[in-house]
Amino acid sequence: EASQCFVERGIPAMYRGNQLLIAGDNKQLRPNDLYRVRYEDEAAEDSAALEVESLLELTDQHLMSVQLKGHYRSESLDLIQFSNTHFYDGNLKMLPDYEVVNRGESAIEYLKLDGIWENNVNQAEAQKIKELVFERISKGLDHSMGIVTFNSKQQQLKLDLLEEESITSGVVLPESLFVKNIENVQGDERDVIIFSVGYAPDKNGKMIMQFGSLNQTHGENRLNVAITRARKKIIIVSSIKPQELNVDDAKNDGPRLFKKYLEFAWNASK
Repeated sequence: EASQCFVERGIPAMYRGNQLLIAGDNKQLRPNDLYRVRYEDEAAEDSAALEVESLLELTDQHLMSVQLKGHYRSESLDLIQFSNTHFYDGNLKMLPDYEVVNRGESAIEYLKLDGIWENNVNQAEAQKIKELVFERISKGLDHSMGIVTFNSKQQQLKLDLLEEESITSGVVLPESLFVKNIENVQGDERDVIIFSVGYAPDKNGKMIMQFGSLNQTHGENRLNVAITRARKKIIIVSSIKPQELNVDDAKNDGPRLFKKYLEFAWNASK
């Protein structure tokens, strides 16, 4: 996908073809490589061409652009409505599943817990997600599942709990199940996405607003990726209500849109 392809990696491939079609989404993740120096020539720092990161950004300056408007992943309008409004200016069109529409059930479920944020993890949320996964397995629900979270420590805690329960109970986890954070979930899709908010007061009742990569420039794109992975349902597991998030000091749009999404999900799940 051109939005995640560095310019210098894409151009050599472009020269191999007689015709060129660049496909990507500038509302999703940009290329990222924390461990590689891209440019060492200090004299090149003033070049305007180096201001763009992705192949999509570069070619968008020179080639005609056509936006695809059909959305085919989500069976329910609930699952794409927020992104369509806040990221795609309402341009996405979709034909929801006939049976889903007439069922009259929301495709978003908001589960409020009383979790505590301690040592960069939320034990209560990880425990609840483990229960949700094995409950769905025990009921024989033939739905693929994915778990999305905000940081690597919470991600690892969920993996550990799931594996421990699998060994203890003798229940095999589905091969399709994944546990990822918002940095590496792009391109994935599952029937059911369980979205762990993680943020919670500490044991003294104090909330620390650390939004990490979500508060970086274009961090809102990570949110867009995370909330558009589901085909059938999103289950949000949260230790806070949307109004408890303080985003007044956020320097970028990511945290503000995150709060708006939680408000949207809270209302949609009622």
